[in-house]
Amino acid sequence: MELNFAYFDHPEKYSPLSEEEETCDFCGQEKLCFDASFFYSVEDNDFICPECLAGGKLIGREIFTCDGDIDELKRQLSVLHPEWSTEMIDADAERKTIALEKTTPHLITWQDWSWPAADGDYCRFIGYGSREKYAALSPGANGKELFENSLYYTVDEDTDADELWEDLLPEDDIADYNESAEMPVLFYVFRSLHSDRIVTVWDSN
Repeated sequence: MELNFAYFDHPEKYSPLSEEEETCDFCGQEKLCFDASFFYSVEDNDFICPECLAGGKLIGREIFTCDGDIDELKRQLSVLHPEWSTEMIDADAERKTIALEKTTPHLITWQDWSWPAADGDYCRFIGYGSREKYAALSPGANGKELFENSLYYTVDEDTDADELWEDLLPEDDIADYNESAEMPVLFYVFRSLHSDRIVTVWDSN
């Protein structure tokens, strides 16, 4: 099953579905579902099917699958659209944040951090970082340089990118969530929706 979400590439690999059909708490149907117990919520829910998540069944409820970096998004929008009023920037940022936080599969991470933004929108998660992956993302260029330039501002400060590359970044690709769970340090790779820009966030157990 291949699932399509604007801000999450191949969630069937990186935000795994249940192994057996479960009852979706939002439509009551028996389907392969995401684990809704990971969501940030005041409600107790166990499962949500991809159709209900993509269809916006979380909108209007105090349930969030992630936390968007809305302050950085607003800053980017103000630079990209200096002619926009504060109200216009707030409205656009809020619309994109609702789409991210209410219709995107949950990304399981070691630590809590805000979903990165680039080029006036939230980024699309495309997999876990490795030397192999950065080399593939920069054909004919320098994978290490791409990695160093991709570090998001929230993790770039006081970070030795060269040390991360040499000592912590895995050599080979991490295929899926199951493999990632065995790694004490993870690099999360995102791509801008509007350019080839790559953004990296990392954390550890």
